Amino acid sequence: MKISKEVDFSALKLSVGGGMAIQQSVATRWHELTGCNIIEGYGMTECSPLIAACPINVVKHNGTIGVPVPNTDIKIIKDDGADAKIGEAGELWVKGDQVMRGYWQRPEANQ
Repeated sequence: MKISKEVDFSALKLSVGGGMAIQQSVATRWHELTGCNIIEGYGMTECSPLIAACPINVVKHNGTIGVPVPNTDIKIIKDDGADAKIGEAGELWVKGDQVMRGYWQRPEANQ
């Protein structure tokens, strides 16, 4: 990351990242340059704008997607349909006002 040290970041209060996972090296370098942490958010095209975010009071980048935004339920479901336990792999299920109802004129994709 090449940013001039002549840039004044003193007014910067919050930085938000999304689109892909923020690498620890990028978060560390950004903090060194700006004095501001990057708050990470997570979303999907079908759940605009996002479903989870790190709280703004997080002291250091921790590589997680954070906590669900208000009025959003998230759970991880295993292949057998049971809720996954901590550390188990599965599919992310999301319920909330921001989740689209389906794909336009593609009923087979809505199953």
